[in-house]
Amino acid sequence: MILSDAGIRRALTEGHIAIDPGPESAQLQTSAVDMFLGHAFRVWDLPRLATPGLSPVLDLAEQRFADTSNSFLIPAELERDGSYILKPYHEVPQVLLCQTRERIDLKLHSRLAARVEGRSSLARLGLMVHLTAPTIHAGFNGNITLEVINHGPFHLKLVPNPTRICQFIFERLESAPEQDISTQFQGQKTPTGGRT
Repeated sequence: MILSDAGIRRALTEGHIAIDPGPESAQLQTSAVDMFLGHAFRVWDLPRLATPGLSPVLDLAEQRFADTSNSFLIPAELERDGSYILKPYHEVPQVLLCQTRERIDLKLHSRLAARVEGRSSLARLGLMVHLTAPTIHAGFNGNITLEVINHGPFHLKLVPNPTRICQFIFERLESAPEQDISTQFQGQKTPTGGRT
């Protein structure tokens, strides 16, 4: 079951969900909460990855590749005002890792999980905010890292704080989880990976 705006307000009031900073009423939609873009931006060091013999092979079966892959992330080059210009993917094949301004805490006992989704107004421009990783598991606490790609024809200016970059949709679990969340991204504060 997806929570409505009334259900989201109730979950916030009862402490089942914590969002910091707390959402303003304009952020609440009928069945989602809009989230703002945070200040941290990272990109892959493409010139370094293109160095012959340097680019590692990441064994996805091992599920321990975060340290290796993260060593190739660098801070994105920002504009003077702290914004980032995201070029179309056909010009620069780059995934931008950034985060929501808001930190979310889905209390394990609340039986709530969430999904991060794009906003249709931005999607129509070609902006994608996640790559097959929309799930925010019950018990997660941290900022949400977004994997952003510009598939459109325009250069897009991403401005921290006023840009509503994505939305969270909250879903009720059929029963309480039997185990605590186990993820290397719990409590994350820098965009170095996904959600779980």
